[in-house]
Amino acid sequence: MELLRLSALLLFIPTAYGDVTSLANNLPINPFANSAIIALPDSCAFSGKTGRLYVFDSSNTRIQDLPINVPQCRLKRNLIVVDNAQNGNMDTVNVGYQITGLNASSAYSAQYVFDTTTFDRANFTTQNPIKTLPATFARSGGMVVITVLLSIAMFLLVVGLIVVLVLGGKGAK
Repeated sequence: MELLRLSALLLFIPTAYGDVTSLANNLPINPFANSAIIALPDSCAFSGKTGRLYVFDSSNTRIQDLPINVPQCRLKRNLIVVDNAQNGNMDTVNVGYQITGLNASSAYSAQYVFDTTTFDRANFTTQNPIKTLPATFARSGGMVVITVLLSIAMFLLVVGLIVVLVLGGKGAK
């Protein structure tokens, strides 16, 4: 019986889930070559308001003038969200506003304006696009050997568990 409890405990360990992601506020992040994501203002004073997002290039020339709507503080959603889905649960995290139509490997700055309130500029640089995958992107022989060995070990473990359960039940009577 003790072996059955231990086996059940070991089966539940892989289902444990820990979320270790974190997001810094007001930090521009740019995962794409031709766009960038700018965090929305944190203050609920701008909740539900319409404002402007000005984008400037490295020569301080305004290249984009985008209208934005700040979502309500309690309903921040439907912008860019990160899906931390595990076991059917969905946790959406509001990341920010995406600026598109930028050039790769270029420096930009962005600034929010709401009525008479002007925010400081956030400077960011777009990334270089990856043209192709590396030529050495393939399975190595070591990976195949380890996978085969682990598969055999798992099979033997399951067979051993079944044998112990069958033989252990007969000896207790």
